Amino acid sequence: MNQKREINPARILVFGYITIIVIGTALLCLPFSTTNSISIIDSFFTATSALCVTGLIVKNTAVDFTIWGKLIILLLIQIGGLGYMTLSTSFFFFLGKKISLRDRMLFKESINILSYDNLMRFAWRIFRITAVVEIIGAILLYFCFRQKFGTTTAAGHAIFHSISAFCNAGFSTFSENLALFSDSWAVPVVSALLIVTGGIGFVVISDIYYVLIKRLRKDLSVHTKIVLYTTLVLIILGTVFIFFNEEQRSLVQYPLSMKIVHSIFQAIAPRTAGFNTVNISLFSPVTIFLLVILMFIGASPGGTGGGIKTSTFTLLLMWIKELLYGRYRNDVTAMKKRIPIEQAMRSFLLMSLSFSSILIAFFVIMLLDQPDPVKLVFEIFSAFGTVGLSLGSGIHPGCSYAFDFSVISKLIVIFVMLIGRVGTLTLGSALIKPHPLDFSYPEESIVIG
Repeated sequence: MNQKREINPARILVFGYITIIVIGTALLCLPFSTTNSISIIDSFFTATSALCVTGLIVKNTAVDFTIWGKLIILLLIQIGGLGYMTLSTSFFFFLGKKISLRDRMLFKESINILSYDNLMRFAWRIFRITAVVEIIGAILLYFCFRQKFGTTTAAGHAIFHSISAFCNAGFSTFSENLALFSDSWAVPVVSALLIVTGGIGFVVISDIYYVLIKRLRKDLSVHTKIVLYTTLVLIILGTVFIFFNEEQRSLVQYPLSMKIVHSIFQAIAPRTAGFNTVNISLFSPVTIFLLVILMFIGASPGGTGGGIKTSTFTLLLMWIKELLYGRYRNDVTAMKKRIPIEQAMRSFLLMSLSFSSILIAFFVIMLLDQPDPVKLVFEIFSAFGTVGLSLGSGIHPGCSYAFDFSVISKLIVIFVMLIGRVGTLTLGSALIKPHPLDFSYPEESIVIG
């Protein structure tokens, strides 16, 4: 086959994201989108943050954007959360049309599934699940917001936050984010359920539906078990750590019940959601470090979040355990199943590239702007994990720390957000052409350790 005509799904996927970001940037630059003028770099940053469902802001969403600007941001969040290939594939399935092989490859690449079977039906299922969950979330949030706002205003806030939470975006139409409801358990609980549902991934949701509800299969897949187990463990450990470490510090003014609610929520939110019910800049350094770890791990494959993903993290731990036990085999054992060693190696490559990208971004921004190292580390990990949490701007209290950066540094953060959304391996596949060796060199050992 002529190599110039070969399809590169990763390259087309990345190009598609960039194209939508450019369109979003142009729309946000229009006069009707903002209450005041907005620079191109800030518009570009906002459009990228919305499409990459990150939530880092260099403009106060509640104040600086009009209703039309917020609708544009919300549309970008929805496209980014579902993936534009999921939306287009669902649309063609709804019309009864077929999609090309290239589109099938793109859709498979975009949601990280292993098979080409029933892709259009799966895309339509994703669309329906999203619609149902977001509608239910909006209804529940409406009754929460109705206590503070009028009917129309409450409905608008509810729809925005339901979509933002399910897509793990972290954008809020409140200047205080969800800290406005720090004394109420309803908003954090509903938002947390939406975040977890969107974050575990559509593959897991579909598997649970067919096994536990329709009873078409007897047992959950290994992937689903790993994702659910890892998610539960991270939530429990994060909650316990935050509760005992912040109970007499940042959470001291709340009653016991709300301390537990805030601890649970802030253990869930760093896993790519970006909402906050309390001021996280008041957290102790060790809690901040925990949030950085949670942001790096992120959500699960095929979901609406970023990070290296829960399954990647767990598979790496299992592989390390195998190596420590001296089991140098061609697979990794998990839940009485054998996982190919290639997937473990792929996980290691993904983590290495991800951490290297973060390290390079940190080094360059430190070189350019000399910012606070702790706040910068938090901001970069938040951008990569498409989280949106920030320790706050020192100049503009309503914006993320990226507000204080130079234009070049903002561009670096934009690139990190894009990497976090499309994935380091996908971006690598888009930029680097494979060059397999058809020969080998003589073997020789070196000293390591």
